[in-house]
Amino acid sequence: MRLKITFLLISTFFVGIRLFSQEFDNQIFDDPTLVAAENQEAELAYNLGVTQFGNGEYEKALESFGKSISYDGNFAKAYLNRGSTYMQLKDYGNAVADFSKAIEITNTLGVAYFNRARSYEQLNNQDSAYSDYTSAINNKFEDYRAYYYRGVIEFLRKNYDAAVADFTLSINRKEDFAYAWNDRASAKRMLENYLGAIEDYNKAIALDPHLALAYSNLGSAKRRQGDNQGALEEYNLAIKMDSTLPLVWNNRGCARFNLADYEGAVEDFEHVIELRDDYPFAYNNLGTSLIKLERYNEAIVALSKAIELNPDYGEAYLNRGNAREMIRDVRGACLDWKQAINLGQIQAKSFVIFCETE
Repeated sequence: MRLKITFLLISTFFVGIRLFSQEFDNQIFDDPTLVAAENQEAELAYNLGVTQFGNGEYEKALESFGKSISYDGNFAKAYLNRGSTYMQLKDYGNAVADFSKAIEITNTLGVAYFNRARSYEQLNNQDSAYSDYTSAINNKFEDYRAYYYRGVIEFLRKNYDAAVADFTLSINRKEDFAYAWNDRASAKRMLENYLGAIEDYNKAIALDPHLALAYSNLGSAKRRQGDNQGALEEYNLAIKMDSTLPLVWNNRGCARFNLADYEGAVEDFEHVIELRDDYPFAYNNLGTSLIKLERYNEAIVALSKAIELNPDYGEAYLNRGNAREMIRDVRGACLDWKQAINLGQIQAKSFVIFCETE
């Protein structure tokens, strides 16, 4: 049996949703206002804590806010600021507890909901974070970040229309927020609104010409429209901006593959593996490119590694079956194609029918 290979599947990632850069992501809302409290000792300790927080003396601030609370157990702002201090110290469990106490005392404190949402996200509790972003907005904390982060959760939940709506609300409050333009574009891309996505990616790039992932995403939107050469140019710019992103090298390799530059594709997929050696998609794509170059044994090695990293990777089984058939390993090819079918790759059915005659 010798078949002409019809199906070769590469794994491509068109969307990269980019959260705030590190300096934004760590931004915490405290209440820097000095207060005149009913309890003078609580007031003095609280105001000292505010000064210490502003100076970056977080351990001292923690102690001062704690003293303030000991003098007045219903001092909501002291709980809020101690929670913010815990966030700075990356103690998100205690931060949640303090924000919860502030909300219990004064449930209209929108910033407490927002900070608790950020803490929940650090604890990988997306559902509670989403609920708190909504509560923050409903309690007049209409900062652009609340809509943005809620939009990110909608995106991750694959609620792309809702994500577009929240990113738009974020943009309406801060028109120069490049990340929201990039992520709204990604949501539009998932809705197959490629022209709208391209427009938004271009806006993100105009606002932040160093946003590498926006160039990559723009390239992927172009590739979705069949413009692989245009996509390649965008990927080149993304790599020039940041050469450390495996996703960008992977996507450039896919564009090169589509342009029949298989040697170039191999180079890119090998570079992905240098950056991240546990990336099964890169091994699959490398193996697929090697098949095109008729380097079948090398392809089998790469595809076997993809399967080792992800035993449910149907595309890799299909491709390895194709490579095995080309070196006359009929039994191995048939086993791979059958497993590919079990994992949802129905294309393999056109090959398996020949296995029954062997």
